[in-house]
Amino acid sequence: MNISVIIILFVSVVFAGITTDIFNKKIKDFNKYFIPLSVSFVLSLIILHILPELFSSNNSNVGLYILFGFILQIIFELFSKGIEHGHIHHSNKQKSFNIVLSIMMGLSVHSFVEGMPLGFIEDVSHHHHHHHHISEKTSAIYLWMIIAHKLPVAMILMSFFIKYLSNKKLAYLLLGIFAVTAPLGLIMGSYLKNEISDVSSIFLAISTGMLLHITTLLIFEDHHNKNKIFNILLIILGFILGIGFYGNF
Repeated sequence: MNISVIIILFVSVVFAGITTDIFNKKIKDFNKYFIPLSVSFVLSLIILHILPELFSSNNSNVGLYILFGFILQIIFELFSKGIEHGHIHHSNKQKSFNIVLSIMMGLSVHSFVEGMPLGFIEDVSHHHHHHHHISEKTSAIYLWMIIAHKLPVAMILMSFFIKYLSNKKLAYLLLGIFAVTAPLGLIMGSYLKNEISDVSSIFLAISTGMLLHITTLLIFEDHHNKNKIFNILLIILGFILGIGFYGNF
């Protein structure tokens, strides 16, 4: 099990939450720029590396798993209220506790599933000749994708807690619960890699389908920056960063 990856996943979410608590008023403006940048960065890495890696594997059903992940994310968002997109859809009539519970359920399961492919990092780093088909390069790229995806989500989640929960300790408790979901997924992935044949490509494909739904939808949304030209420039910059990041691996 890769302890360093678990620490990185946990600390990144907690750091984003604490930063949001300290600079809450400025985080919304920051996310207007960071979300299009991070989304296009993640999408570029999916297209440049993750999809080619998946379709070059021996799993002929990888396309079906990607579609399954796409549909799974639609279901998750019925509970998370679209927080993965950088905003939350809910009625003011809904009780705060109910909406918080719903968001935590959807977001935690989403995070757990996308953490599972990270359970194969240790395997590909130390057992290159085993039957798992995900390369070390893919594992590292996927980790950075997840971090880029999680940071704005953790910021928005903490902003929501601060706004709708009067108890700051409860807000941090819920943030902590969210922070451990991806590491728990990693632990489950580490266990399953020895139990199920070709499980690495299966869960990477499912998670990729989920991320494809989020990133492609966000690319066409105008919620974050009303200046469309500037938004396009941020997206292009994110693509350039992704290409440069991929090229340096």
